[in-house]
Amino acid sequence: GLKPLPPTFFNLSMLEKPANREVVCHATAWDFYDAKDFRIKMCTKLNFDDFLTIHHEMGHIQYFMQYSNQPAIYRDGANDGFHEAIGELMSMCVSTPKHLYAIGLLEDKLQDDEIEINYLFSQAITTVSAMPFHYLNDLWRWKIFNGSIPVENWNTEFWDLAKEITGVEPPVVRDESVLDCPTIFHVAQDYDMIRYFTRTVLQFQFANSLCDAAGHKGALNECDFYGSLAAGDKLASMLKLGSSQPWEVALESLTGEKGMTAEAIKNYFSKLTTWLHNKNIEEGNKVGWA
Repeated sequence: GLKPLPPTFFNLSMLEKPANREVVCHATAWDFYDAKDFRIKMCTKLNFDDFLTIHHEMGHIQYFMQYSNQPAIYRDGANDGFHEAIGELMSMCVSTPKHLYAIGLLEDKLQDDEIEINYLFSQAITTVSAMPFHYLNDLWRWKIFNGSIPVENWNTEFWDLAKEITGVEPPVVRDESVLDCPTIFHVAQDYDMIRYFTRTVLQFQFANSLCDAAGHKGALNECDFYGSLAAGDKLASMLKLGSSQPWEVALESLTGEKGMTAEAIKNYFSKLTTWLHNKNIEEGNKVGWA
């Protein structure tokens, strides 16, 4: 029940890498602010990663289209995390074994404990485990902007924070002759990274609400709200707000909650949490890093 793409999307988007020039292939979605021209720029390949990426970018496009009637100043997500949460929500929705079977991309509807744990593990790797990384990058940027780190210590501080927050050390010796954090596309292009931290919280809150609207019964990680007009209506009503209301109002309109909460994440990954807890005890693993 969401808005269909205009013909110009297919005519004007760059969906394949051009053969006659070099381009930046990092996938991005574009709103031309005329309420009719929306495009994606990416060098799409026929693989599962790009299957997920194109759904993420289409989430942005749907958000653009839904709030296109707002004044230009309000044509944005309720906060930076909202746009990314919608994109990731769409990718997560279409990646479930249940959905892939429903649309014919899986031949067999196999479901057992091993498949479920493997699926949850793959989801956790791309969502929960990325949260410390996103926090690290913006914490470093905030320290740069507020002047608390001398220029001569910028790179050292980055790796000190990386070790503390993510447990990662550089594979080779680094010094102040290089600057590693801005090698990330988003940092170099001045995207605040905290949007990706908050988007992870929000995407699961959104998913929980939309699954309820779709009448889903059972574990949250088994939900597929694809094809639910009730879920589509509920989502569209929030997307239409753009940034015309405080983000707390937009959040409450979709979820009934006024603040971000990680309860939906905990529910989604509850079976994996139990499995990891038991596996760590079984193998004598120590959680964390020195």
